[in-house]
Amino acid sequence: MFKGLQNLSVSGLRALAASLRSGPLSLGLSHHAVSQIAGTSALQVFDALSELLATGIAPQHAALVVDAIADARESAIDPAQILDLVLSGPEVPGITTGDTLTTIRSLIAEASREVFMIGYAVHNAKPIFELLASRIAKDNLRVIVCIEIARRIGDTSLDSEIVQRFALEFRQKHWPWPYPPDVYCDPCSLSPDPVRRSRLHATCVIADRPKAIVTAAK
Repeated sequence: MFKGLQNLSVSGLRALAASLRSGPLSLGLSHHAVSQIAGTSALQVFDALSELLATGIAPQHAALVVDAIADARESAIDPAQILDLVLSGPEVPGITTGDTLTTIRSLIAEASREVFMIGYAVHNAKPIFELLASRIAKDNLRVIVCIEIARRIGDTSLDSEIVQRFALEFRQKHWPWPYPPDVYCDPCSLSPDPVRRSRLHATCVIADRPKAIVTAAK
């Protein structure tokens, strides 16, 4: 019903609400009055208002709905206020780059309750894992690791055997310290059927839910 109204700017929504409240549209719906406000979006806005008024509400009440949409639009958080783009790699003139490892360390250091780590493989992760292990021991931080435990091509082992081999390698090679994290995987990644076998490509770290870093890996 409100899809047509989404094409209007906040100022356009305010003008539309004012017209519904005490202007030309308060006397009835007309293409001319709508086009004066909506311009090229007039047809979609007209159809949206037609549906709204067909429910039996008065134009003045429809104005409250349009104002509420404008209020919601104004109170929406600007992504630029909550998202930072971290570019890593070779330095490029005129472009600010950062260090992904430093950013992840900062998230772990600032976390007070829990850290989620999601990735498709474990590679050279010992410096990060060591920091997490120290936070678990010192601050009782909860650490959750979601990882892909992949079945290699031609491997006919039981699922339990593959998981057991991964767990042994993880504890010996990647996390030799006490207090291991909670580790989860998608059982579908172990399916012997390539069609049903899942793949995990997400690579991100989430600290206390509000803060996260999402990276791209090749």
